[in-house]
Amino acid sequence: MVGGIAIALGMTAVPAEAKRPAKPTQIAPTKVRGKQRRQERRADVDRSEAGARRGILELTLGSIVLGTSGLLVSRGIWELVTSRRLANDCESGRSDALECALNPRRQGSIAAGLSFGFSAVVGVAGGFLLTRGIRIHRDYREWSRQQARIQLAPWATVRQPSAGLSLRVRF
Repeated sequence: MVGGIAIALGMTAVPAEAKRPAKPTQIAPTKVRGKQRRQERRADVDRSEAGARRGILELTLGSIVLGTSGLLVSRGIWELVTSRRLANDCESGRSDALECALNPRRQGSIAAGLSFGFSAVVGVAGGFLLTRGIRIHRDYREWSRQQARIQLAPWATVRQPSAGLSLRVRF
């Protein structure tokens, strides 16, 4: 019986590809830095869409959003000044008991923090809009500079036999 088991183990077929290679095959892309990758990606993009977009909408919205951010910052500063003034009035006894019972320094700090926090987010969004508008407008100016040419085109009509040259000047 032991001989039969030894023969059975010796006769089992071992596939030729059972042995794995030492290291797995790995395909790695070439390493390109972030700035170079962004420049390559943006190099062939016309953000003005052949002169259809000038970037005015993005510039206008970015300006409005950044103005709103500035307004929120000034509102936060105003809240801090008002709360400190009210807290000083409460400490000296020149203010109502109701105003002093609500802890004006803490409430003013919370209001100012909310204003500053929202202004940061809104400011970043406005900066992105302005950046996009500037890029679109730059591409539009480049496109319009390339289109500034003198064109001379022939024309003819069939109904009334006539022909001529048409001159177009873009600048």
